[in-house]
Parts: sequence; structure tokens; C-alpha cells
Amino acid sequence: MKTGTYLKIAIVTALTAATVAVAPAAVSAADRAAPAASAPGQASAPAWRTSLAGTLSDNSALSDIASAGPNAAWAVGHQYIDGIGKGVILRWNGRTWQQQSTPGVPGTGVWYAVDAVSAHDVWAYGWGQDGETLAHYDGKRWTQMPLPAEKGYGFAKLAAVPGKVWLVSDTAINSYANGVWQSTPLQSGVFINAIEARNSRDAWAVGQFAHVGQPGRSVLMHWDGSSWTDVAPAGSDLTVTSVYQESARSVWVTALSPYTEDEPQQSKVLHWDGRSWRDVTGPVDGLWASAITGDGKGTVWVSGDRYGYEGTALYWRLRGGVWTSVEGDAVPGGQTQAYDIDALAPTGRTGQFWSVGNYGLITGESTSAQYELIQRSTR
Repeated sequence: MKTGTYLKIAIVTALTAATVAVAPAAVSAADRAAPAASAPGQASAPAWRTSLAGTLSDNSALSDIASAGPNAAWAVGHQYIDGIGKGVILRWNGRTWQQQSTPGVPGTGVWYAVDAVSAHDVWAYGWGQDGETLAHYDGKRWTQMPLPAEKGYGFAKLAAVPGKVWLVSDTAINSYANGVWQSTPLQSGVFINAIEARNSRDAWAVGQFAHVGQPGRSVLMHWDGSSWTDVAPAGSDLTVTSVYQESARSVWVTALSPYTEDEPQQSKVLHWDGRSWRDVTGPVDGLWASAITGDGKGTVWVSGDRYGYEGTALYWRLRGGVWTSVEGDAVPGGQTQAYDIDALAPTGRTGQFWSVGNYGLITGESTSAQYELIQRSTR
């Protein structure tokens, strides 16, 4: 899951910017790139290797990823072809990443969100000049699905479990089951940045409340099978950016501190034990955290947009109560910068993880191009 507020700005900028014709960045074949060197004292931390980079056109990026096991994963985003934005769906078959076509589904400028219940039950949401699109993959083909009455205006958040799908718009939390949409209105000023569901009776939608003339506050809404309840701590003014459900009594979120001029927002990691939230950030720093996931057995990964423009992707791992920072792999074949991770997902039960986002490639004295990025941890 990702930070809708900040990704929205990036996508709108990319879709309206003039493209620059440049040669694609060098591509690292699936997981063959050498791992980045670990900092002193971090030799036991897994490396993150590049699985795909620079295969799409310039001004391309990936915004979300979903996995249904080690041999089935989907990443979604956009690229430019002849100056026109085109939505992209990439599928991992256990060996390589390949673009999937979507005949019969309206063309999109961006595929924005994806979630997978299984290799035969995958949902994707996107948008373009002609409106929004929700699609379902049954293992053979993508099919257009009906949208709720409350549209997402291009940036809805998606979560899927067996028999049910949630799509969060700017005004409502919508759920689809048995061919029928139901909607829970959101208070004016509430913005949901991420949603995740463990099953049809246990889901979380997180974000923030921001309204002119009123103090900002965190939004941490839990679905118990019958209603949504905001369980954010009183007085919390963090912007919650992503959520990961480890179990019914263990939920993790990333958040950002309130904006202060000339100072980077500080990343926070909070944990819910079924009764209350606790700050477990520890040493996590150096990035605007916008993605979190885990293996269901106590290991948690956090990433996002690194401070500044230099350096590779930055990941933080929590295991056994200890946080460890891990540098991502550098894409070979040119001077790169501005690595940004927008989503994380486990590769089934293998203990490895996927990440997706984008990186910048220097193309001239004052020019650069943006390309898609997929990395995978070595364990």
C-alpha cells in the first residue's frame, strides 16, 4: 500500500510533463544483479536485487504490487508512448516479468492499484481521460467490472479478499460482494491513503483528516464485519501512509509527522496490539515512509521515498525487536538517482519480498528520465 496524497502529485506531474527522448536505462535481468554492499554491522541483512528496471519508456513508474505466491505477482503503473500515458500491468511467472494485455477493458492512462486473492482472482484499478476502470483477472483474461456510485476520481485504494473487494474513493469506503456495491460515507476532510483486508470481517483504512480551520488528525479506521470505527489515539496528528495486517491483534502502520517548513517530515512506525497503538519507530529515518509489509511471522519491512535525490532505495527491516537499514541495489548502466519505493509485498511464504516504484536516470547536464523499478529481497 502506498501514500495516496504524495503519489497523486507524482502521477499528475508525470502525466502532464513533456517527455524527453532518451535511451532506456540498462536492464538488470531477473534477480541477476549483484547485491548492494551492506554497511558495517549489517552483513546478516538480506540484500535487495533489481528484478526489472528500465524496460518501459521514459517517464514510467510503478505504483503497486500484489503477490499470490512465488510464481505469481502483478505490478501496475504507467508509461508514455508517443507522448501519451498508457497504463501498464506486469505479471511475474516465476522467471520473468512480462506485460499483460487487457483486451475488452477500456484503455487507461494509469493502472494505480492491484491486489491478489490468488493466481486466479486478481483485481486492478486505474483511470484515464475517459474515466475510471476496475478490472478482474481470472487466471486467463482481464474483464471490466462495475464501479461503485462513489467514484475515486482516479486515486481510489483497493483491497481484495475471497468474495469481497473494497475500493475507497474520496468520499466513501465502497465494498463489492455478490454483485452488489455498498458504501460507507467518509466525513468531509478525511483522506484514506491505504486500505488492507485480512478477511471479509477484518480490514483497516488509514489516512488523515485535514480541513480548513480545523486541526489535523490521524485516521485509523477498523472494519469488524459490521461497521467502521476510528481507533486513532486522541491528539494524534500524524499522516498515516500505509498499513500491514499481521494478525487480528497485530497491525502495523507507517506515518509522517506534521509538515514543518524547511524540515523533512519524520517517519513513524506504529503497532496495534488489539487494544492500543504504540510508537515502535526506533532508528527508522532517512526516508518518507510510505510502504510497509511483513511475512506474518514477526518480520516487518518499511520503505518509501528517500530524503533528497541521491542514493539507492532505502529499506528498514524489523526482526526480533531490532531495526536494520538495508540499501537497495543500484540499477547499472548510467548515473541514477532519486529511488522511490511505493509498495511492498511478500512473495508468498518464501521469506522474500517484492518492492516497486521508480528511479531517475541522468540524461544530461540538467535533464533526467524516470523509469520503473522492481526489486526483490534475497531472503
